[in-house]
Amino acid sequence: MGTPELSVVARARRRMHREALRTFTTPFVSRSDATLLVHCGHHKAGTVWIGRVMMELCRSYGLRYRTGTTRPIAADADAVFYSNAGDFQREALTNRPFRGSHLIRDPRDLVISGYHYHLVTTESWASKPRGDYGGMSYQAYLRSLPEPEGLTAEIRWFATATGAEMAAWDYSQPEFLELRYEDLLSDEAAGFAALFGWWGFSESATMRGLEIAERLSLANGGARSTHQIRMSSPGEWKERFSEAHIAEFKSQTGDLLVQLGYVADSNW
Repeated sequence: MGTPELSVVARARRRMHREALRTFTTPFVSRSDATLLVHCGHHKAGTVWIGRVMMELCRSYGLRYRTGTTRPIAADADAVFYSNAGDFQREALTNRPFRGSHLIRDPRDLVISGYHYHLVTTESWASKPRGDYGGMSYQAYLRSLPEPEGLTAEIRWFATATGAEMAAWDYSQPEFLELRYEDLLSDEAAGFAALFGWWGFSESATMRGLEIAERLSLANGGARSTHQIRMSSPGEWKERFSEAHIAEFKSQTGDLLVQLGYVADSNW
């Protein structure tokens, strides 16, 4: 184990290296094009994946990566990652210009992915006792149910949490590039190239970003979280939803799928 003095020295060296990268390199076409980068995602919609790609890119150029909350961002932030788009507030950016991206996923597949994740997650909120589950935590409640009933419970949880966030998002914001998880997964290179271009990256920075994205490819497990024990495919809900689940989903989420463009009408 290293001494505290060596640890301090190592941190100082890393900080100096980052500042040198930030001073002498840039991912943007020119320094005058540099702007704050913002990404907004949703629970179980590729947040770990995109977050790690963004973080690695920031490290490559010495950019200061920050996790976004509802509080004002740090004045020194170069890139801000919101795992929950509902936390994003323009006022928190303190009037700084920015280029943003927002990623959604088919809500029906989010239910499937969320159900399996919530059975095993160690996030504290999932293990807190709740009155609406008879004193059980949400996780304990899910574990107490057979899968069909568990999926119904997950549909209801989704509708009041991630589904509500997706419905409330303003999809007409000119600063944001709107992305779909399914499109990005089907052609990662094209999707990330479009994202880096939108962020204003130079050709060389885009190529470096694509190398990072390939190394962290979700398809080969490069950016899965500790509790992401399964890789779900787009459209898995078709195999897992019963007619009762479909009816419950429609009842709980209304026209969300139409709003997001995943279906043309409610007759799906």
